[in-house]
Amino acid sequence: MVGFMRYYHNKSIQLLFLGRVDIMMKFVVFLDVDGTLIDYETKLPDSARKAVDQARAHDYTGIDDARVKILANAIEKCGGGEIILSSDWKNLDKDHDDYKYLVSKLAQCNLKISGHTTDRALERGKGIKEYLELHPEIEEYVILDDYTFEFEHYKKLWERLLLTRGIENVRFASRTPAVEAILFENYIKEF
Repeated sequence: MVGFMRYYHNKSIQLLFLGRVDIMMKFVVFLDVDGTLIDYETKLPDSARKAVDQARAHDYTGIDDARVKILANAIEKCGGGEIILSSDWKNLDKDHDDYKYLVSKLAQCNLKISGHTTDRALERGKGIKEYLELHPEIEEYVILDDYTFEFEHYKKLWERLLLTRGIENVRFASRTPAVEAILFENYIKEF
């Protein structure tokens, strides 16, 4: 690893990485599609507006290629990782045209969906917590979402939640974000 430094805080070891890092543990991004890769307020960069308009003309939701690329670059900068769908898109059948569209957009940047949470209604935090309990191999993660749901009730989730209005407009939910959230946010802003 390059530029590795440890520091101690509140009796727990947190890792601060400076520069490119190859994470050996399993890293996961819990992804909400709407508001992260799609901005319904249509505040799109000019470079993405044409692609979104073309997608909408074909009855697709308008996943922004530039935003997918930002996501892919940030994951790569973390040393790789998996995408777990926490979005309502997880409820779509895998043969549904919109789901296939999402998969194809992610595949353009060599990304794929590795799993999904199983929560219902407004219990997205509960769904992520249950997913993490079923997958103890996940050591590091961030959550990209445009809504807070009940994440604040789960301290570790709240510290890893990055609120989005389009992935390029990301901010911390917590006033004391986890190190991986800080790093991921920095990687997003590099692109």
